[in-house]
Amino acid sequence: MKGTLAVALLGLLASNRAWPQAASAVEQEILKLEQAVTDAQFKKDPAALERLLADDYLYTHSNGSVLNKTQEIAESMSGDVQWTDSKFADLKLRIFGDVAVLTGRQTIQGAAKGYVPGPRRITDIFGKRNGRWQYVGGQSTLEPTR
Repeated sequence: MKGTLAVALLGLLASNRAWPQAASAVEQEILKLEQAVTDAQFKKDPAALERLLADDYLYTHSNGSVLNKTQEIAESMSGDVQWTDSKFADLKLRIFGDVAVLTGRQTIQGAAKGYVPGPRRITDIFGKRNGRWQYVGGQSTLEPTR
């Protein structure tokens, strides 16, 4: 799933429609961080998540649960979480000094207790602290069925 996500993000970076021809170094760094967090969740790598998530990380998931860093890592490591694929679309990154906001659409396949697979809108927030970017949190909302 992480590999698919990496290919999708790299494809978006290469696409003239998705990003300017030459994405800034900061944009590239944020997109790599987004991919690294996703990879760590799929590979169930708690050490990577510990490093990538800010200590005050807080995320509101599509099922309404609000998890801090410790809870997010525990849930990601759980056997109840078995996502198999993730695809991003409509990504837009905005940078405000030491804060970056990534919005878009993510479609997740697989299963996780308490979650519904399928498309959701995401807002992911990153902060630059002590010279490095970290994932601060965000939210996801299920897209309505049509």
